[in-house]
Amino acid sequence: METRKLPRNAELIVEQAKVVDYLLNLGHEQGGPKAKFFLNRGFTALAWQGMAEALREHGRTQPVTEESTTRFGRKFIVECQLVTPDGRNPCILTAWIVEGDKPPRLVTAHPNS
Repeated sequence: METRKLPRNAELIVEQAKVVDYLLNLGHEQGGPKAKFFLNRGFTALAWQGMAEALREHGRTQPVTEESTTRFGRKFIVECQLVTPDGRNPCILTAWIVEGDKPPRLVTAHPNS
């Protein structure tokens, strides 16, 4: 059986605000626990581009485990290994949205519990 991958995965969008203001922001209501997880694996807001690239690589290389249609567009869940600065490379879950004919955009990322 062939492993499903994100469509247009060479063009994945990971916005600076999503990384800095949400995924690496300890003060964010929903993002705080995620920030603790990612900061403890060596990512930093100052070097946010490194995390953005790691998330794009995760989206390019790891399998799509779920797909659904939402009011925002087609939603894809991608699971497992994220290459991290500390080398622990945990299994995480990322969610991506495809709006119309745009490339997939990162919605969230968190530990795969």
